[in-house]
Amino acid sequence: MKRIIFTGKSDKRDLLLFICKALGEAGKRALLVDLTDGGKYRYILGGGDSVLSVTEFCGFDICDGMLGEPAGSEYDFCLYDMETMHFGTRELWSMANEAVWVTSFDRYEVERTVEWFKQLFVRWPELQMLELWPVFIRTVDSSLKPEYILSGMEGLPVRWSRDVLEIPWCESNLAVQLENEYRHILRMARLSRSYKKALRTLLEELAGWTGKDARKTLRQAERRRA
Repeated sequence: MKRIIFTGKSDKRDLLLFICKALGEAGKRALLVDLTDGGKYRYILGGGDSVLSVTEFCGFDICDGMLGEPAGSEYDFCLYDMETMHFGTRELWSMANEAVWVTSFDRYEVERTVEWFKQLFVRWPELQMLELWPVFIRTVDSSLKPEYILSGMEGLPVRWSRDVLEIPWCESNLAVQLENEYRHILRMARLSRSYKKALRTLLEELAGWTGKDARKTLRQAERRRA
């Protein structure tokens, strides 16, 4: 099983949900573990219970990581949305195959993430020089560049495992996200080309797929109604 931690004090639910849907479309068993503040993913499924046991959604499973480490032997991929100050477990970080830092250009998100990492390294100093892949979501055309945002992380003992990946934002992507959340579905057909291109890159790098396989799987996922 491949474990991938997606961290950062940002709302990355749509990104992780689409990745998991693509993995499920390809016949891979995927588990998405909610380690967010307040348990955000239960609202996508309709709210209700204060905790989320393992629940099937659109071809993959979601669970509340605060219930404890889920049994993962039956899964091909386990993705963690990690933003809680509980930091998961030391064993999780040691077993993770990849760590991805997801953020927008929002100054609050960036500075809160820096504070989060500082506390992580205080708790587990042995994680210093952690390798992260920086992924910028909801980027817009402005004078701000990823290099400027990354400069705010210079004092942290981290290394960048790959070049920056940017995911430009537009109104159609927001519309898809909101409609999915309120209808408790996961449709992808109206996502922008730039968003789909970023999803292909993530699948190629994290799942080890070829570009052809990633494109084929995403096309299949787009055609599926839920």
